[in-house]
Amino acid sequence: MTSMETTIGVRRGAQDTLLNRLVWLAVLLLPITGIAGIGAFGELKGSATVYVLTAAILVAATTQFSKIQIPRTLFVFAICLLIWLLVSAAVNFDDILTSVYHGRGGFNKFATSSVVLVFGIASAIVCTTSLQRVSDVEKLFVNPLIAAIVVCAIFAVPEILSWFSSAGELLYKISTGLLHTAEHEKGRAPGRLISLAFEAPDLSYFCGFACPWALFAYRIRAKNRSLLNAPILAGLPLLLAFAMVLLSNSRTGLLMLGGLIFAELLYWILMRGMRLGTLALVAAIPVFAAVLIVPWLALNHVDATLAADDVSTTSRLALFSAQLSIFAHNPIFGVGFGQFGFHAYPVLPSWAWDSYEVINWFETFDDLPPTFNVAGRLGAELGAPGLLIWYSFWAFAIYRIARAAIRQRQDSSLNFLNVALLGSIFTLILGGMSNDPFRRPETWILVALVSLHAGRTSETPA
Repeated sequence: MTSMETTIGVRRGAQDTLLNRLVWLAVLLLPITGIAGIGAFGELKGSATVYVLTAAILVAATTQFSKIQIPRTLFVFAICLLIWLLVSAAVNFDDILTSVYHGRGGFNKFATSSVVLVFGIASAIVCTTSLQRVSDVEKLFVNPLIAAIVVCAIFAVPEILSWFSSAGELLYKISTGLLHTAEHEKGRAPGRLISLAFEAPDLSYFCGFACPWALFAYRIRAKNRSLLNAPILAGLPLLLAFAMVLLSNSRTGLLMLGGLIFAELLYWILMRGMRLGTLALVAAIPVFAAVLIVPWLALNHVDATLAADDVSTTSRLALFSAQLSIFAHNPIFGVGFGQFGFHAYPVLPSWAWDSYEVINWFETFDDLPPTFNVAGRLGAELGAPGLLIWYSFWAFAIYRIARAAIRQRQDSSLNFLNVALLGSIFTLILGGMSNDPFRRPETWILVALVSLHAGRTSETPA
């Protein structure tokens, strides 16, 4: 080997190391969602991970472009989603150009929403470059995720103390408060843990996302040991994540934990225990159906919600009702990506105005209303094909996992990886009932992991 070849090899190795370190850091910073950020990043500006992923995308594009190999599943998913986004925009082009609400133009919102989606897809592609091997998943994803759980728990201590004493409040202001938005921590609600996140639902979403991987880490470290002989520290991150979900007092996290429990039962009992393979997918249908059926059933019992003065639920049901109305009038092409806020006001139900949040979103605040339910948003903005593209990606991954389940060794890392992926998919689907996953980096990192490893039966990359 010549000295020039050696130099090039060292340079490429350094570039690989830099990209891997950026991915590692991006995962570590996932729970930090309340920074003031840079205004140019729009709705992504509060996430610390977004800035690191931006650097990772630049490094990959400038130094490792020739090494990027997009998995076929990710390629098909991204192309279908982007093409349909453009088709929907073309059909609704006139409305998008002329829509104005609270000083915001329809085309501007279409552009910024599209940038969020493209950024997410680019992030997933970069992550596939670094997470190709099972050992990479553990080293560059699971380990920093576990570290993030522990750091969240450490920073939660002063916040919990602040609930009970003025001294605790002072300690909280010195520690955790420094990492929150500069606008006086407007996401903070005493009695609901936020730790490093902007608000309780953010922390709950992160911990719900992390739980399947904390369980994966426990299984790897406790492999071939009985429960009593397993190292206590191996299970501590899982317990901490579970405790923080409960302390955040957020329904999102509880939904995600329910998805994890369901995935565990489905995998170990039906897919492996009863060896049903792909027949076990019948049991997964209720999870997909729940994203529409549960809010729809709640709409039919909205009187009870109003009587209970549950403002948060009322607000989300009102937006979902508007999404259903928009979808009913535009079932194929929707109204265009990012356009829900321009069409929601006329179709809000009369009882929506019992919620001060709805009044704030549509009358007080000079901004567009949120979307929350991802199925409702996709149906309203991209129609039935948009729903089909999004959920088909996850359904196909579940199919691959089910098909491979009985071929895995009981104690193999791949077996634990597949069940962790299944748990993450279900937590993401159920978490999407009250969250917009497009702006969350967790979504796109999971897209990368699913594209690379769902249903994998070999330790070496395909």
